[in-house]
Amino acid sequence: MTPEPQPAIEFVSVSKSFGNTPVLNDVTLTIATGERVVVCGPSGAGKSTLIRCINGLEHHQRGTIRVSGETLTGAKHSLRHIRNQVGMVFQSFNLFPHMTALENCSIAPRTVLGIARKDAEARALSLLRRVDLAGLADRYPAHLSGGQQQRVAIARALCMQPRILLLDEPTSALDPEMVQEVLDTIVGLSDSGLTMVCVTHEMGFARRLATRLLFMDEGRIVESGTPADLFDTPQSQRLQRFLGQIRATR
Repeated sequence: MTPEPQPAIEFVSVSKSFGNTPVLNDVTLTIATGERVVVCGPSGAGKSTLIRCINGLEHHQRGTIRVSGETLTGAKHSLRHIRNQVGMVFQSFNLFPHMTALENCSIAPRTVLGIARKDAEARALSLLRRVDLAGLADRYPAHLSGGQQQRVAIARALCMQPRILLLDEPTSALDPEMVQEVLDTIVGLSDSGLTMVCVTHEMGFARRLATRLLFMDEGRIVESGTPADLFDTPQSQRLQRFLGQIRATR
């Protein structure tokens, strides 16, 4: 018999609190390799904490998290190994202001992976081309629009050739006219085979990108299924109310 493929990400009874405030409540979740999972829900539902626990930016207090079969612990060597497999795109870009787009993308392959400068820059330029920014490789972040900065951040994450890409509200810091270019860039990665986990409030984008949608509330996964399942036939009253509020504001 062919063995079952190893999940990309596993949460087993994971809980996390900030002080006395619970943020994740007994979360159990399996994400298969190549899945594109979008996490949605109201503010304070635990969405960002969920994905920040995947690469150890937040430390869970109870339960087990495995990434590509390796159990996430607080040990430095474990975190380093896992973070080399997991790319992260933040809300606020987090680019180095004193480095060009090319330098921002090539610095980690050089310093973390030990790749020669010429090869790292060739990889960076290739990925900047993929996000349609090759012509701006020599520009500093201050001379790029917000949408362009976020696309550089996506290229930077991809330069480490991660198996998993995490995106935490990648458009929340953008002006409305810049949102679509970033969303289109992310959707353009969907045929790459990357495992993707994205937190977003952009429901149209979630429908386009996700192979599976998770709805969270109060630190729990309330519903999980295809976008069509959750958007068209929501089962829980909480999700029905959430979708009704979104439609009412359109």
